Amino acid sequence: MLYLIGLGLKGEDIPYSGIEAVKKCSKVYCEVYTNLPGIEKKKLEKILGVKINFLERKDVEEKNFIIEEAEKENIGFLVGGDPLAATTHIDLVLRAKKRNIDVKIIHASSIFSAVSETGLHLYKFGKTVSIVYPEEKFFPKSFYDTIISNKERGLHTLLLLDIKAENKRYMNPNEAFEILETVDKNKIIKKVIVVSRLGRDDQRIIYGEINELKSYSYGDPPHCIIIPGELHFLEEEFLDYFKVKK
Repeated sequence: MLYLIGLGLKGEDIPYSGIEAVKKCSKVYCEVYTNLPGIEKKKLEKILGVKINFLERKDVEEKNFIIEEAEKENIGFLVGGDPLAATTHIDLVLRAKKRNIDVKIIHASSIFSAVSETGLHLYKFGKTVSIVYPEEKFFPKSFYDTIISNKERGLHTLLLLDIKAENKRYMNPNEAFEILETVDKNKIIKKVIVVSRLGRDDQRIIYGEINELKSYSYGDPPHCIIIPGELHFLEEEFLDYFKVKK
C-alpha cells in the first residue's frame, strides 16, 4: 500500500487519518521540492513518531524504489499542502496502479482553496500558472499568455513562484515583478495581490499596483501572486482591507 499524505499549508496540518496511516507504514518519505516543508524535520518526526526520509525530485521522478517498496509493505509519502496539487505526484500514483499497488490519498489544506482568504471567489479563478527563473537559453513566457486569456474572460490568475529547493532558492514577489514587467510590454497588468506564508501565524496579504508593492520586503517564502480579473462588488469590498497604505 502507498499512502500519499498531505501536510497542509503549514507542513504540520496533518489530518487525523494521515497520522493514523503513518502508524501503519514501515517507511515514511517526504518530498521537499514542490513546496517548502514548512516544519523542521525533527519536529515533524516528533509529531508523527517516526523517522522521515526527505527526498529530492530525482529520487521520486527518476528512481523507482518507492514503488518497489510499496509492493511489499506500507509506504508513506508526505507532501506539503495537498498531495495531488502538484501534478508530478499523479505520475507516482499511476506507476503504483500499473503494478496493482493500492493507493490511498489523504488530502489536506492547499493554496488552491486557501487563496479564498483574499476575498476572491474561487469559481472565478482561471488556469493557474508558474513563473520560473529565467536561465541562459531558457526563458518560458507562456504564463503571460495564460494571464491575458484569463483576463479576457474576466477570471483571476494564481501565479505560483519558482522553487529551486536543491539550491535553496525561492522566488520572492519582487523577482516575479521584474519578470512580469519584462513580458508585459503594454502594461496590461496593473494591480496584483501578494499572498505570503498563507496559513501561518505570520501570513500577509497585500493588494495594490505593482509599482507600489515593489517597495516592500516580503520576508521568508512561500509567496504567490494573484492577478485579479473582473471584480464582484463583494470582492472589491473585501480587497479594500488589504490595500497598500500610502
